[in-house]
Amino acid sequence: MTNSRVGLTAIVFLKPTIKMNQFISTIRNTCVLLFIVSSTQAYAQHTDQRLKNIHLSTGITMAYAETGSPSRDVVIFLHGYPDTHLSFKETMEELALLNPKRKLYALDQRGHGASTMPVEKECAADPEHCFTPAMFAKDVIAFMDQLNISAAYIVGHSMGSVITQEVALSYPERVRGIVLIGSFASAKAAPVIQDYVIDEKIEGIWKPALKKIPGFNWPIDAYMLRPVDLDPELSSWIKTDWVYDPTADDALITAIYDQTMQIRLGTWIGAIKALSRLDNLKRLSNCRVSTLVLWALQDVACPEAAQLEIQKALEKAQRKNGIVYSFKKCGKKPLPESGMQEDDLGHNLQWAAAVEVAGDIDSFIRTGKPLPGLPYANPGNIKEMLVEQETTNN
Repeated sequence: MTNSRVGLTAIVFLKPTIKMNQFISTIRNTCVLLFIVSSTQAYAQHTDQRLKNIHLSTGITMAYAETGSPSRDVVIFLHGYPDTHLSFKETMEELALLNPKRKLYALDQRGHGASTMPVEKECAADPEHCFTPAMFAKDVIAFMDQLNISAAYIVGHSMGSVITQEVALSYPERVRGIVLIGSFASAKAAPVIQDYVIDEKIEGIWKPALKKIPGFNWPIDAYMLRPVDLDPELSSWIKTDWVYDPTADDALITAIYDQTMQIRLGTWIGAIKALSRLDNLKRLSNCRVSTLVLWALQDVACPEAAQLEIQKALEKAQRKNGIVYSFKKCGKKPLPESGMQEDDLGHNLQWAAAVEVAGDIDSFIRTGKPLPGLPYANPGNIKEMLVEQETTNN
């Protein structure tokens, strides 16, 4: 997630090539067909053709990429909102080079990428009830059960880091360690969720524009729609504000953007509204799993305040349960006066620094700590950040 770069004021309808009556008919009668087409064709250009599919006990058919060899060290990557396995493709490849004997999996989580949506008739009226962190976590455990994985390292970015927390907190016996990238444990510490995504974009642009269509029932009729189905003005912010990282490779950004535009509005609505209710701080203070937290200095979506909350909770867990945790600041330049990521590592850390992130994950698996002194990364700790915060406040 990224903060707003420009404000959109135009409220327009769907692509003019779609007649209203045809559109409404499509929404009400052929959503399943649209989903099948999307799952099998829309990702063909940019998705790894070796993606596999597995039907889970939770009812989701999950798509995933894998590499490496069967091993005691299994690593599962969980992408952010709304993203796909592609977010971790380069990191997974780099980690495989460091040790090809590990088994690595990158998942398309429910409603994302080539994985299926939760059942429409049960979820369309209140999508947030079908995209809770607990449900995402159950998918991960069901995936592990299907592949006979007794325990794994879980690596999550943004929303994926919240799901990683949920897996570790609810199923600690299935987790050997977790890596949280661009993370937060409370929605209050990540105002971009409510203020920007929900209020400004979903409720401020998509909802009023779609409700102007005669007979359109929000959010039910929006459940199987995709941003690419809308008039370009309704979703131009995704390219200018969301799938944005000035330090990442342009080809990767383009590929991720193309996939993001295919993700159903039911996922956009449901996942972000569920995240807006997040408050994991008390639970995280009882964590029983070794943890590595990676945070970039120009992360706008998950600011320094969110990192302090996480570290305070993990310090409590360390005192109470004896866990080992490490926190690492990545990048060289702090957030500029603009308040935007401009010229250094930001929220989507693994997009721009796949080699460094893979090195830290590898070190964490081997030693319980990230690598010190990596190029373009600086170690940090909570005492240093608290001193910085106190100095700023004074």
